Amino acid sequence: MEVATRAFDSLAAGHGDKMEAIFKNVKVFKSKPLGRARQVLRLAALIHDIGHSCFSHAPEELVTKGLGHEAVTLSILREMELGENIDKIYGEGTAEQVAFLIEGSPNFPQLKLLGDLVSGDMDADRTDYLLRDSYYCGVEYGRFDYQRMISCLTLYEGEEGSLEIALNRDGIHTFEALIVSRYQMFTQVYYHRLRRIYDKYIGLYFEALGKEIPNTLKKILAENDTTMMARIIKDAKTGRGKRKKWAQRIYNRNHHRMIFETGYEADVEDIRTARTVIDDLNKKYPEHDFIFDHARGNIHSQYTRGSHEENPKKLMLVGQDNRSVAIGLVSQIIDKIPRQYECGRIFADVGKDDKSIRKRMERFAQKKYIHEGGKT
Repeated sequence: MEVATRAFDSLAAGHGDKMEAIFKNVKVFKSKPLGRARQVLRLAALIHDIGHSCFSHAPEELVTKGLGHEAVTLSILREMELGENIDKIYGEGTAEQVAFLIEGSPNFPQLKLLGDLVSGDMDADRTDYLLRDSYYCGVEYGRFDYQRMISCLTLYEGEEGSLEIALNRDGIHTFEALIVSRYQMFTQVYYHRLRRIYDKYIGLYFEALGKEIPNTLKKILAENDTTMMARIIKDAKTGRGKRKKWAQRIYNRNHHRMIFETGYEADVEDIRTARTVIDDLNKKYPEHDFIFDHARGNIHSQYTRGSHEENPKKLMLVGQDNRSVAIGLVSQIIDKIPRQYECGRIFADVGKDDKSIRKRMERFAQKKYIHEGGKT
């Protein structure tokens, strides 16, 4: 919320008249459009992630039944007391405007500017979690000069007179630093092999909960990291079946070891080929258990010379002469950084001291992968 507010204030300081002209076309913003827009933005930035279940993204697919935590956020906002209380405090219709902003409703294109401040390629959410995650993980990868980036924000008049977030040309290096930070955090933290295997365990444990899985709005809100961790510890000690199996993996930190990994820019064929290696490993080592992990995430969505998408995003750089150009066509850094992180890994249940069998598995998996046509 703090980062989103700073970004809004920076834009309003230089383009308040344009922003006011756009926002006053929204009914609930009619009176004091800038002030009301700022208020709705702050609320959306504050609560946009309240739909996260315990352990965040790890069990999300199972807990939200594939809808994602955003859908849970909207349900909390529209179906529970939160929305009613927001309307009582800030005026009728405020909660629904917050919801429209979070979900990116096409019914209100005037709110796209606010939505991009909360969730976009250069948003407050990414800025905050990169800085926060790097701090709590004890690494420097996610740090960049976000205050300089905010001060370089400007507006670009897009199609049909809409206002879109842009950067002054002298702010290009701050956005490059943001993308580099994302790339480094993806490769070194978010998709690190150990973090990924424990995410797999959490997902498998939730799956083993069966009817007890917290997959309704009421159940999701009744659980948190602490209550669920207590359940995992209990199952690790006295549970049964798969619940005990996966709970013990987590509680005892007895994890599978990685024996194979594709590159960080794997394509569909690489992933398919890597999956076939599991079958060969099961035949070769039937006494061992293997887990396949497909890690995939979006680093950036900017238009570059090599873009093949129908509608790639174009963050515009605006010069002193008001001429604009897509940042991906100017920045050699953006052009070189992969847009997608995609990697396939195979983990085996070998102990940390079983180095001999682990080496044999690694050589066998690599040989099979190459034989099947995978990229080295």
